[in-house]
Amino acid sequence: MLGYSRLRLSALKHNVLHKYKDENYHSVLISANPLIVPWAGFEASYNIIIDPITSTMLTDDAISIDTEAQELGGRTSFILYNLRKKNISKLVKAAQLYLIRRLKTFPRHLSEYFVREKGGGLAVSLAKSLRLEEPFFLFVNLMESHNPYNRLGDEKKLNCATLKWLLTGNINPQDRRFWRTYSHHAERATRRAIELVSTILQRADRSNTLIIVTSDHGELLGDGGLYHVYSLKDGNIRVPLYVKYPEGWKKKKQKTYIPLTDIPKILDPSTDTIGSHLVLAETFGVHFSDLFFQECGLEKQPADLFYHKIRILGNKVDILFNKTLEQVEYAKGEQAQEVLRKLLH
Repeated sequence: MLGYSRLRLSALKHNVLHKYKDENYHSVLISANPLIVPWAGFEASYNIIIDPITSTMLTDDAISIDTEAQELGGRTSFILYNLRKKNISKLVKAAQLYLIRRLKTFPRHLSEYFVREKGGGLAVSLAKSLRLEEPFFLFVNLMESHNPYNRLGDEKKLNCATLKWLLTGNINPQDRRFWRTYSHHAERATRRAIELVSTILQRADRSNTLIIVTSDHGELLGDGGLYHVYSLKDGNIRVPLYVKYPEGWKKKKQKTYIPLTDIPKILDPSTDTIGSHLVLAETFGVHFSDLFFQECGLEKQPADLFYHKIRILGNKVDILFNKTLEQVEYAKGEQAQEVLRKLLH
């Protein structure tokens, strides 16, 4: 998946990280998201990757050891392989890494309180110490509002609750308890975002700085679903968008909906309008393996969990289209049939 992401991003014309890097901006990536990393195609001039579970920076040694252990099939195979190769120094580094992670994660197995911090504090500290040489482009991905929301030992229970909802369409009222602390995580994420913005405005020329705060997805908290997988419900696809324009920039006109793909237009001072009166959101299926289902005592995941679905939203239009089966699951709104005719013919 990471390799595929890297290939797709390299071919994407609107990859803003590469754009500003190529235009000689001092581009910096700070990410606590294990998917927003250079080896997935998100690469700046200066990359800092944070482990959200331990809230520590990932070093090249740690990344190399993790990659090798994964390729060899696990820690035991990694140890046996390097013993045969007599790579004692690598084994010592791996043992140190394992010990640090165990010490860092131990409190998070005891109390959900310790799970709320997912590297955001470190990201703020890094932003305070970075040399922001103009022109600069800074991209920060915080994970405080993302799961896990409970003690690390409860993560399997949260996943099982999600899978049961996906299979049956029903939510066990007791399963909502795994999301009861979400408000604390959202509050922590908000606080970290405000700290980051304040730090940037203190250190940079605020009259000439553009700031965008948004999210890649939302979360269902029992309001029609759970978690954020394989769902095009409002709780998943409607996310915040806050923009502070530089002085002298004309504020852009906004149409009804603003998709995340319009972010490059916000960065472009020559663009007058952002958004559209008709937008699409899509899902390509769940990411859980059969093993997850087996561990939860559930049957093998059905094929329909991998269906490609598209939701079409607009003024007086709300359509859910199953692309895999070429079927309309629902069509609401006065103009739904007119839009369908244009799309299907």
